[in-house]
Amino acid sequence: MKQTTDKKSLIELLHDLIVDDLHLDTTKGVIHITEKQEQATCKCVDFKLKQSIPCFCFTIDKQREKDKGDPIFPFFNPEISGICSKNDAILICQKRQKIYIFLIELKSKNKNNYLKQLKSAQIFIRFILERIELYDLCKDNLKNLEFREILFSCKRTPNEGITKHQKVEFIDKKGLLVTYQECNKSYNLNAFLY
Repeated sequence: MKQTTDKKSLIELLHDLIVDDLHLDTTKGVIHITEKQEQATCKCVDFKLKQSIPCFCFTIDKQREKDKGDPIFPFFNPEISGICSKNDAILICQKRQKIYIFLIELKSKNKNNYLKQLKSAQIFIRFILERIELYDLCKDNLKNLEFREILFSCKRTPNEGITKHQKVEFIDKKGLLVTYQECNKSYNLNAFLY
């Protein structure tokens, strides 16, 4: 078992824990999240980062190859509807002592199941956090987490045109704190942190 001095912050730990090919680049001051499906109209979203706010972002939205199991959930039968459901990105940030976990989904159409997708993502990340706590690997207090869900779509939203100093509004949807934003745009991450 590691000693307390060897423990890392959650963001550093996740960077080491999650395999590299799932990482999304945060080193250039912008996180670029894309929808891989060719027919998608909601293609991407960018988050502008502040250097003073540590972040880690990854995706588990890997498509399975024909006649193979799911690459993220190989222990599930992918023929069972919804069991391998994944969201587009998971973004973890720390501002002061608060850790934010953003579960991000880009939707062009078929917005019916987005809440289940986001809830599945929350269950997945909680599984990772529980294992980190079980083995006492993190120096951060994992009880002070703020889960937030973001649905990006091509539909115009009331929050369109958020400025640098405005804060995004999250509303409770079946126990999830969700905001609806327009796709194919760039956002200041700070607007989502409060």
